[in-house]
Amino acid sequence: MRTPHIITLNVAILAAILITGCSKSASQQPHAGAPPNLKDLGAVELVAGTPTQFSVGAGKGCTITAKQIPNGIGLKLVVLSTNADGTVSRSQGQIDAVPGQQCAISMGDMMVGLTPTLKTP
Repeated sequence: MRTPHIITLNVAILAAILITGCSKSASQQPHAGAPPNLKDLGAVELVAGTPTQFSVGAGKGCTITAKQIPNGIGLKLVVLSTNADGTVSRSQGQIDAVPGQQCAISMGDMMVGLTPTLKTP
C-alpha cells in the first residue's frame, strides 16, 4: 500500500519545516526550504466541535474541526477546490497534534501546516 510512503513523506516534510525554525522577519519568507505547495496557516485557535474555515489559495477553502484527545488535539481537515471547469474536488484527512506545536498534512496536491491550540468554550 502507499500509506507507509505517505507517512514517511509527511514526516520528512514536517522535519524540514521544524529544522528551518519558527522565527521570521518581514524580509524572510516563512519556512524557507519548505515545499512550494505548503500552505502554512500559522497559529490557529480552534474550538472543539466547531468547524473553522480558511482560504488556502485561489478557489480553495479548508475547513478544520478539532476535538480534545488524550495528550493532544485531533484535527479533521477538508479541502474543497474549484477546478477550471467549475467542478469541485474534495480532499480530507485527519491528524493528531500537540497543542502549540506545528504539524503538517498532505491534502491532495498541497500540504497544510498549522500550529493548533484548543480554546475551551
